[in-house]
Amino acid sequence: MRFGPFAPEDRLVRTIAITVALIWGAVAYLRGLLNSTPAPALHGTGLAVVLLNTATFVFLGTGLWVGRKKDSRWRLIGNVLLLAAMGTSLSLYAVAPHGGGGYFFSLAAMWALIMRTRVRWGLAIGAATVVVVAALGEAYDRGPDYGLLAAFVGLTLGALASRQSALAQEATRRAEAANAVLAERSHIAREIHDILAHSLSAQIVHLEGARLLLSRDGDRVQALDRVERARNLAKSGLEETRRALATLRGEIPEPKEVIAELAEEFYASTGRPCDVQVTGVPRELPPQAGLAVVRTAQEALTNVRKHAPGARARITLCYLGGAVGLEVTDTGATEPVLEIEGGGYGLVGMRERAELIGGTLETGPEGAGFRVALRVPA
Repeated sequence: MRFGPFAPEDRLVRTIAITVALIWGAVAYLRGLLNSTPAPALHGTGLAVVLLNTATFVFLGTGLWVGRKKDSRWRLIGNVLLLAAMGTSLSLYAVAPHGGGGYFFSLAAMWALIMRTRVRWGLAIGAATVVVVAALGEAYDRGPDYGLLAAFVGLTLGALASRQSALAQEATRRAEAANAVLAERSHIAREIHDILAHSLSAQIVHLEGARLLLSRDGDRVQALDRVERARNLAKSGLEETRRALATLRGEIPEPKEVIAELAEEFYASTGRPCDVQVTGVPRELPPQAGLAVVRTAQEALTNVRKHAPGARARITLCYLGGAVGLEVTDTGATEPVLEIEGGGYGLVGMRERAELIGGTLETGPEGAGFRVALRVPA
């Protein structure tokens, strides 16, 4: 296999950045908390600082975790917990306005809430928070903290803008997915046409040869061989058509199983072996990745039958870390190539399908044969 492993630089950089940010935030928070007025203690106002910090951490962390999935039934509970975190953090700001960290947690909880709710609710949350912060300043005779108020207003507007941008990106992704589905269905319809055209044309050739043999000299052995080849082609064509129709219905089996079936069909239709090798630890693949692997293997073997009659084939399915690879090679034609009208999307279609999901496709001669190598994230 010549599949290079996916470089983990992006994941490593992201992990390091998050770790550094968390450590820096924890150190800065602890320094501010220990230097706050009043300082944490086990009695009086200091105890209130400890309890409010603890409650804010619990509410904020739990709310972010349980409501992280958009369609989760716990999303509402997560939002309620974020509101509770805003309440305890603003209370912490009232008790310890200098170094207590209350305003910071309020900003974090408010951002998360605005990103999860509708625009009008986001505006209401932001406006209410600004009013509460201003009221706390007046209530404790500190006067309005214009810098802090500006931070809350700016964060509200920034969160609303990010929310709208995320919605626009989601709409774009849905439109692209819908277009991809339509394109895939059109591709499959064309493939069904090509499968039937190839299968029926080849059957006619073999059956016509059998008819001529029987009418000319009655060579039953050669005639029977032609009939059996036509039968195998018909069986293979029906299997490929059935698989294409199943794909149209959204029924995508495991690539490992489909590749084994494709190898058996290749042998049945050509009389030549198709070796299959699976490396790595098999696992369930995302639908798009599984479909890309299956369709590429099918298209590659179809090309071997069309353009390299008499060739042996080999399929290697490789489960990599964060990706899956497929390699299909053949030994080259040993019989005259039978040109049949009509052709599928071929290499162009396979490459477009791979690039659509962030994968790559390499094709080219290898010795006397041809090589197709696919790698997609999974």
